[in-house]
Amino acid sequence: MTTTGSYKVALRCRTNQLQLLMTEGSDDVLKARLSPNPAHPRALMTLLEGLALWQGAPLCVVASVDGDAGACFERVFYGDGLVSPQSPLVEVEHHLDNPRPRRLRGLGDFRQLRLIGGSW
Repeated sequence: MTTTGSYKVALRCRTNQLQLLMTEGSDDVLKARLSPNPAHPRALMTLLEGLALWQGAPLCVVASVDGDAGACFERVFYGDGLVSPQSPLVEVEHHLDNPRPRRLRGLGDFRQLRLIGGSW
């Protein structure tokens, strides 16, 4: 996706809450924990459209869904089938939640090596 705006939003659907993190570059701009049961089917899209209007450019949104939170995702994004989450101001990409990688314990801190290894 190509946008001229600098805000990016990451959403995580869980069975008990919706987490929202908006960043600008590497800085956090907005964090929120919302109910997974919005009172209106377009509540989330309206919130995201408002953020796009605030920055004056389309918004890139990445949504991550926990394996057991499919119902939350359907309710929040599609209003249980009542609405379509389409907007010229917001582009949503869906990603399945990746399980945490298996880490071996002991022998000290290897975080710096993981960072170096991530650049391969």
